[in-house]
Amino acid sequence: MKNATISKTVDLLDGGCNVCGIIENENYTLVIDEQALSLDELTVSSLITAIVLKEGFKRTYETDVIDDFTLYTKDEEQIRLKEEYDCLTYSNKTEQIKTNDYFMDKKALLEKVNEILTTIFQLEKINFQL
Repeated sequence: MKNATISKTVDLLDGGCNVCGIIENENYTLVIDEQALSLDELTVSSLITAIVLKEGFKRTYETDVIDDFTLYTKDEEQIRLKEEYDCLTYSNKTEQIKTNDYFMDKKALLEKVNEILTTIFQLEKINFQL
């Protein structure tokens, strides 16, 4: 099992005018195998994307007759991600997982990420530390 650390920094930014207040800007960093990966936000899709790209998957954006989707490929494996608002659908040839992208409970978020990594991408489980 791999270990990964997620850290958060908060930058306080001045709004730029007399009316605007201080804005909190949260930044997340995922450190896995001694490599730091910047995350846009702490969501299922941002964590999955950072991890699978590090594991050698390639990401392309595809279009079919009905809708657009993201395709992750590595060797013969193909994983499809369909996004609709806060609903994500990850699928390979045999399995499909639907989930929300945003979780208020960080433990539930990390459990869902591990479920998708092991079931859909066939990668080993990651021991996340916040």
